[in-house]
Amino acid sequence: MLSKRGLISFILAVFALLTIWQGWKLGQPMILVDAMTDRLSCVSYSPYHRPHQTPFEKSMYIEAAQIEADLKVLAQRFDCVRIYSVDQGLHEVPRIARQLGMKVLLGMWIGRKQSDNEKELTRAVDLARKYPDTIRAIVVGNEVLLRGEQPASVMRTYIERVKSAVPGTKVTYADVWEFWLRNRELADAVSFVTIHILPYWEDRPVDIDNAVGHVSHIYQHVQDELKDKAVMIGETGWPSFGRQRQGAVPGMVNEARFIREFAVRAKRENIDYNVIEAFDQPWKRQSEGAVGGYWGLYDTSGTPKFPFRGSVAEAPAWGHASFAVMGFFFAAFAFMHRRKLNGNFAWALFAVSVIGGGACTGFWREMAMTNRTPLEWTVTGLYAIFLVAAVFSLGRPLAAWCAMCDPTPNLAPVSHLVRWVRRNDQSFDGTGRLLGALRIAFLFGAALVCLLLVFDSRYRDYPLALYSPPALFLALLSWINGKSAADVEEIVLAAWIGFAGLWIAVFEHIVTSQNEPWGLAVGINQHALAWMGLCLLLAYSVLGPIIVSLRVRQG
Repeated sequence: MLSKRGLISFILAVFALLTIWQGWKLGQPMILVDAMTDRLSCVSYSPYHRPHQTPFEKSMYIEAAQIEADLKVLAQRFDCVRIYSVDQGLHEVPRIARQLGMKVLLGMWIGRKQSDNEKELTRAVDLARKYPDTIRAIVVGNEVLLRGEQPASVMRTYIERVKSAVPGTKVTYADVWEFWLRNRELADAVSFVTIHILPYWEDRPVDIDNAVGHVSHIYQHVQDELKDKAVMIGETGWPSFGRQRQGAVPGMVNEARFIREFAVRAKRENIDYNVIEAFDQPWKRQSEGAVGGYWGLYDTSGTPKFPFRGSVAEAPAWGHASFAVMGFFFAAFAFMHRRKLNGNFAWALFAVSVIGGGACTGFWREMAMTNRTPLEWTVTGLYAIFLVAAVFSLGRPLAAWCAMCDPTPNLAPVSHLVRWVRRNDQSFDGTGRLLGALRIAFLFGAALVCLLLVFDSRYRDYPLALYSPPALFLALLSWINGKSAADVEEIVLAAWIGFAGLWIAVFEHIVTSQNEPWGLAVGINQHALAWMGLCLLLAYSVLGPIIVSLRVRQG
């Protein structure tokens, strides 16, 4: 039977191997189905992919030069673009598209404000009359019923007005497929039905293995239900980064797989479609979380994120960076402890370096992909410093204990830290104060994250990389010490974190929707389960020794 020392060494080894595997996976080329052609049918185009561009700013105006540059890029892969408004400079799209030989699905944005809707309608009609050979169809509103901004009767009126104004142009309305089945009366008003099928955003999210089959099934289902109307898929796609939803995992490889497999299926089944979307949209991260900004087939600079043929890797540069940081951390440890570095100590420090280096690189990647505001950069930058400090200050004594059974430090509770600041209390040494400060910082941060995930989880990411080393190292040190100097603040935070972690993992796997008040999810959300594990480790680091001591007293 393994001793405590052997078991903790084994745990460190397992976590180190998992971290190495994760870094390797980021750079590993994956063989996928090749698209049958280098060109796709149509793509959603929003020009707000450059810094500080957002449609939420009413005064925003996109210059024609940028639109022309964007469409020249898209013309290499697409025959058509779909736009969602004719405001903020987008009225230039038909003119430029005609020069490039592209067609346009001309969208007019319909919201709550009637005056804005009238401006959109007037301009869309003018453009359709001016560019009849370029405008493939006018899309009167996008997901208006989903947002609840107008009733179906009002949408029908808008549609009929546009049809009478430009009788030679096809007119449609676009919404999530369920809303078409709930509002079938609109089908009689449009030239064809435009449905959105996004497996990731379904009430029951669909995993990547079944995503394309799901799209094909829903498309056929809507066709069967609305027999007298042609059906076009107006939006379908997959995100390349963001939180997992049940079994649906965002990722570069998964996005490439979906687009390629769907293109093959669409050609075989003669499906008319538009994919979402052309460029990554940073502004969407404000309303949809990180995942909202990463549905593009091109990044914000206009570079294709993946080819339509050949192998695809998730994030090779970050994979290489993780191994470099692991090596740097180990070299730093080896230099700092060069006088007492033996084989066992070196191995333990290497395991700590791998775990810490991989986590730091992962968190830096999350910062680069998700941060939007100076406040976010400030907070995450501060916690990035805490993370590096935790790797070195928590990892070193843990490695020394595993290798040489060196005594581990006692962590100062928050009350001592306050007394030390006020009166220079020296009842704990500097190491104990530093570790205690790191503990309360990560407990507070995790408690806040749990609060957000419990009450507003749909667009929240799980910060797994940030909390993996502190949660693991604090739990192991607590197990080694067998005691914990903790105040009521730390106990309350730890209890909340443990409870919330379990709550989040359970409710992430429960489905609620209008058609299904309650049900169990089909897929397993590994991110939610991993977060639960980290929460329980953090909770144990404070509550574990307290519970053990209470049991001993009762015995």
